[in-house]
Parts: sequence; C-alpha cells; structure tokens
Amino acid sequence: MTSARIAVLMTCFNRRALTLRCLETLARQPEFRGADLFLVDDGSSDGTRDAVRAMLPGAHVIRGDGSLFWNGGMRLAWDHARASGESFDFYLWLNDDVELAKDALAMLIADADAAASRGSPVIVAAATTDPVTGAVTYGAHRRASAARPLRMGLVQPTGEPVPADTISGNIVLVSAAAEALLGNLSPVFQHIYGDLDYGFRARQTVIPVVLASRLGGSCAANSVLGTSLDPALSRRARLALRLREDRGIHGRDWRRFVRVHGGGLAMVSVYTLAPYLRILLNRPHGWATS
Repeated sequence: MTSARIAVLMTCFNRRALTLRCLETLARQPEFRGADLFLVDDGSSDGTRDAVRAMLPGAHVIRGDGSLFWNGGMRLAWDHARASGESFDFYLWLNDDVELAKDALAMLIADADAAASRGSPVIVAAATTDPVTGAVTYGAHRRASAARPLRMGLVQPTGEPVPADTISGNIVLVSAAAEALLGNLSPVFQHIYGDLDYGFRARQTVIPVVLASRLGGSCAANSVLGTSLDPALSRRARLALRLREDRGIHGRDWRRFVRVHGGGLAMVSVYTLAPYLRILLNRPHGWATS
C-alpha cells in the first residue's frame, strides 16, 4: 500500500527563492496535493506569502508575527493542519531549503509501511546531502553511548529503513498514529532542538524511528562562517561570539534541551562550559571543520 494523504508542514521567513524552489520539487511529487500544504510565513517582507499563493492557490498560507522561528512556526502549521477537519494518514515536516528527490514522498510512505503497519505509530526521516560536496548533512541520528546521551552521529542510508535514536527536522514523515500519541512539537523550544526532542520522545514511547532507505533530497548544511565554530577566527573572537550565542535563542534552547535529554539541570553547566574549553584548547567539533 503506497497511497496516502499527507499534510505538509512548513515555515519560512524571507527566503522566497529557496521556499519556491522547495515547493517546485514538492509539487512534482505525485502524492502531493496543493490543498494539503500548511505553510507559516513568519512575517516575511520579500513577497513570499503572495508568491506561494500564486504558485499553489489552494494551499493554507498562515501569517506569523515574526517571532515564531522554526519550532514555533512548525507548531502553528501543525495546529492548523489538525484544526482543518481533514483526515490525514501522515504529516510531513519539510524545511524550505530542501530540494526533494524524485519520488521522495513515495519512498517515505513505502518505508513507513515497511517499518510499521499502516495506521500504526512510526516516524521516518530522510537523509539530505550537500548539493556541492555530496556529504550527508541531515537525517537521523544515533547516540554513541548511553553514558554520553548528547554525542550523536548521522546515520547513513543503506537501501532499507534502519532504526535511529532521533531525527533532524528537514524531511520527516510522522504517522497520524504517532502524532496522536506524541502531539505537537514541544513548546519548550523556541527555535531549534524541537526535532531532536520529538525523536527522543518517540523512542521513549516505543514508537519506531527510522532513517529512510534512500536519500530524500539535498540541503546545504548551516555554515559555521562567522560563528564561534569558525576555525578561521581568533580564539578571542570565537569566545566573544560564543558568549553572544549563549545569550541568544540558540543558547537558551540548548540549555533547555540539556535539561530534558542530557542529564538534567546538573549537566547544564557542564554542557555550557564545554564549548568554551574546546575553543581555548583549539579542539573544535569535527563537523565544524569538514
């Protein structure tokens, strides 16, 4: 069984060209219906909202107030999909900087059905690759060990669905049965880590979490240039940037994530200080220099 009705959940802000390119690749998927797109435009000033409506007149384009960021925007899109009164088999999280591969939705549905019978809880994440280097950028993750719960590595596609511990939110298919058990993304997070939290919560609820059998598309990794991970900057500059990052949204979400999944409040200081020590010792994360 491959036919299914999918609500596509997206959020965007001032990335009109990227958003439209993503939607072009989505519109080529035979399983997609324009009326099943729920896209939050979080206060864009570049005409994204009108451009999406022109491309997909039946889509649900929801206006945000500019303060939602990724987690808040996806939560709002999901709320609208659930309130629509329509019956969906699956919900698809899709980042607006993804270019979907041909037949990506068909693959996700088939892999979900292979991992769990239709109508059962299941989550399938698809890996993406960098459009230039071909390296896997996002997808699903496995913990290295129980003793280091936040040390994770990307899982590589093998040609069949493989179990994972959690997921990146770029291309993720969530069955309606999984959503019925887990609900929406957690309101604890403002911007990031809501996807990783969702995957961990699924595993705790004994919901199958798998990486799709094949690549789902392309998506460039977030650049480290100009951040505290940028190896070209001096240690002093990186320390100053790290302090600024800690005081911002990413830092707040990170501390919340550590409290929930990294060992509780006692570990927050450890994980907060570790990046500063890495900078002082000139030992950046491996992926930051790859």
